Amino acid sequence: MPVRGIVFDYGGVLARWPVPADFSPVAEAVGLTWRMYEAGFARYRRAYDGGELSCRDMYARILADNALAADAAQLAALVRADDDSWTHPVPEVLAWMRELKAAGYRIGILTNMEAGYFARCFRIHFAAHLALADAVVVSGVEGVTKPDAAIYRLMERRIGLAPAELVFMDDMPGNVAGARRLGWNAFRFTSCAAARAALARLAGTDLDVC
Repeated sequence: MPVRGIVFDYGGVLARWPVPADFSPVAEAVGLTWRMYEAGFARYRRAYDGGELSCRDMYARILADNALAADAAQLAALVRADDDSWTHPVPEVLAWMRELKAAGYRIGILTNMEAGYFARCFRIHFAAHLALADAVVVSGVEGVTKPDAAIYRLMERRIGLAPAELVFMDDMPGNVAGARRLGWNAFRFTSCAAARAALARLAGTDLDVC
């Protein structure tokens, strides 16, 4: 069955991952180190992405786990810094999405993302990506996260294609494996150039140069 749809993850694919400099001024004010942040994000990410925790609640828990405290203004500053840290699109990926759309592929965005961030930031900073998308599935809106089978099935219905017609790229191996278990073509995203080459092998395209 030919490939007809390309589905993109968000963090680590459409946008770069946060780096320590994104948080340093705010985090240092409350004693939060990058290592604490990484450990806390890993611990609470599933609940955060699935809509069980707000960004503010996640940071309150991370601080409490490390015997740190912050007032309301400091927590608000952490949330703003977190929002800003995810708003750095990868330009070559957006350019590639435009090429794929022009070539006739359906475009999907399938992401683990808090509903609040989607509403207040993603819609603004990634409006160009959304304009290209034929289907969007956001975990925090739907209440289900990758790699749960239900979130992939929801994307199949929204984009209107069978698993074998879809290619999914995600920077997390577990999410790639979840798609493959359901019959999707899927690979781990490491760079735009590598992703183009992988798609060329799967779909027979010539869009293999960034």
